[in-house]
Amino acid sequence: MISSIAANDGSLWTQIDCSGWLDSKPAGSVLYVSFGSLVETNEHVICEVAHGLLLSGVNFIWVLREGIIGSGDVTNVLPVGFADEIKDKALVVPWCDQIRVLSSPAVGGFLTHCGWNSTLESMWCGVPMICYPLTYDQPTNAKIVVDDLGIGIRLCERGGTVDRVEVGERIKDFVSVPVGERLREEARKVKEKFRSAVEVGGSSERNFDRFIVDLKEKIALGGK
Repeated sequence: MISSIAANDGSLWTQIDCSGWLDSKPAGSVLYVSFGSLVETNEHVICEVAHGLLLSGVNFIWVLREGIIGSGDVTNVLPVGFADEIKDKALVVPWCDQIRVLSSPAVGGFLTHCGWNSTLESMWCGVPMICYPLTYDQPTNAKIVVDDLGIGIRLCERGGTVDRVEVGERIKDFVSVPVGERLREEARKVKEKFRSAVEVGGSSERNFDRFIVDLKEKIALGGK
């Protein structure tokens, strides 16, 4: 049996292999939760998200890395009895191979801070998102995901305030049949566009070829 809160050799940045646990879950049934590798949040956010995940009843993998709440021990912020309540429904890990997790058929959504790398990786894997932007370019990225591409929803509708009941309800909305199916279909279309762009003869290759041609022409003109 896999422990609900995974342990490692003492380094919180050691990647935990979640593949075996994911393989035991139905397709699209797992919510992946991560706020990235750099941005800090606070104890209130972690506590409310934890309660919200419990209220939602979904299977989930939650990355709680070292330093996410500064120098404090993030495991001390989790609700009392959290590990017992999630049992085999969830994993809390210090770090994992994000692309590998997002590529698993078991993963049906990503609760993300909308850092650009995470956003691109989710698009590449065709995984819809629940957006909780924290800082920097993340609000803009969230707008692209939700408003422009239609492959995600916002976690909080009232600015940055996090409330456990709203978190639970938003996750339930996200996995509901009408909303979930629409988001997954749109995410699948974005994934196909991404894959097509990097194929031989795809738009990325064509644009790069045009760039090289333009560059050569400018160099030639400059040499005259």
